[in-house]
Amino acid sequence: MLWTIMPLNVVMDGSESHQPAYTEIPWKSGILLVEEAGQNTARVVRLLSTDPADYLEPAAQPGRIIEYKNKNQA
Repeated sequence: MLWTIMPLNVVMDGSESHQPAYTEIPWKSGILLVEEAGQNTARVVRLLSTDPADYLEPAAQPGRIIEYKNKNQA
């Protein structure tokens, strides 16, 4: 629920056009879903793993910035 005095069209302006590009990268016994955050860096969006210990790793926490080089870059 969103409580604001601003009109809804002002609050939600631009939300439809934001299309993040996610990339899956292998990580330990699972997969990290990341979004490129800059040159050679990515922000962790989600961890997909069947090993509960993977979720305790600080490097896999959502929002964490990690070093990442996209294979499609020259």
